[in-house]
Amino acid sequence: MKLTAFLGSPRARGNTDLLTERVVRGAREAGLTAETVALRRLETRPCTGCDKCWAKGRPCVFHDGMEPLYDKIAASDVLLLATPVYWYAPTAVMKAFIDRLVPFNRPEGRGMIEGKRAVLVTAYEEEGPKAVEPLLRMFDLSFEYLGLRVVDRIVVDGVGPKGAVLEKPEALERAYRVGLALGR
Repeated sequence: MKLTAFLGSPRARGNTDLLTERVVRGAREAGLTAETVALRRLETRPCTGCDKCWAKGRPCVFHDGMEPLYDKIAASDVLLLATPVYWYAPTAVMKAFIDRLVPFNRPEGRGMIEGKRAVLVTAYEEEGPKAVEPLLRMFDLSFEYLGLRVVDRIVVDGVGPKGAVLEKPEALERAYRVGLALGR
């Protein structure tokens, strides 16, 4: 069993990254192979809607940082997408990543993603659910569209400053337990 976590925060070691580290730790302890991909480190182009990915052969016309991720996604049993909330939505780097998942909708790609388990990790500065609701809806619809099975969501509010989530041990423990549960 393999978990691949995609970090969508532009801030290294921020709250979303820290929560994801806990999930990954739990998953590894439960026997999963786990890999983390920091999207902020990759140079990727945005989807242009050219529809070339619908042609047989290549999944995308761009030869960039996204190219090796298609194989990682196909080889994974669990996909973890992690992003802080920026303006009631995912970060730009996470949104660009999601936009580039279109090749998995083509007939040749559908079987490489359908049925995989998915976990969402998000953290945000505001308190209460109102600020995160649009992001959650977007991910729910995107996961459903791709045929992913959402097994859990880790949503932590009130953590704006870098490292603030370290003051929420219950959130960190929950993230760890989500990781452990992935091994079942």
